[in-house]
Amino acid sequence: MYYIIGLGNPGEQYTDTPHNIGYELVEQLRAHYPYDFGDFAAQNKQMVAKGVVSGAECVLVKPTTYMNKSGEIFGAYDNVDPEKVIVIYDDIDLPFGTVKLSRDRGSGGHNGIKSIEQHLKTRTFIRFRVGVCPLDWFGNPRKPQGRGAVERYLVHKKLSRRYTKEYDNLVVKIAQHLENIIDKGYSHAVSVQGR
Repeated sequence: MYYIIGLGNPGEQYTDTPHNIGYELVEQLRAHYPYDFGDFAAQNKQMVAKGVVSGAECVLVKPTTYMNKSGEIFGAYDNVDPEKVIVIYDDIDLPFGTVKLSRDRGSGGHNGIKSIEQHLKTRTFIRFRVGVCPLDWFGNPRKPQGRGAVERYLVHKKLSRRYTKEYDNLVVKIAQHLENIIDKGYSHAVSVQGR
């Protein structure tokens, strides 16, 4: 069983904010596989949709806790294999639209990742780091500057249509990576991600 977890904060005020891109992309994944997943249903501090990708059982998960308590969802599962936990989350250090695979690395200060590490008691789960750093008109990343600017951007600023229209492209990238991981393993997926 693969657990594909999109990180975000519950509540309408956080919809389409950069920090919630994990939520948005898990919903997009369900739409990407319309005949393979059921609808999301509430279950123990999370919304889940069960289905199949490349013949493997998968659960799409949106924690209904706040970001810093995301790891609490694992109280609902027994004997979770960290190698089959895949977390989709925002990374302000990557340009918007970038998707990077990683595993067994630090949290980078991301509270949702810290919580999952704490509850799984390991860092060996797979991460899809999705770039949310805004781009200037020339396509160059421009991290918000000034005290509190990054937090305001991540949690309070709604993404413009310029960015939300990229969800379709992002979910295609993520689906390709996911299928590579399931079919051929993480090492293969990492080796082909830049091609």
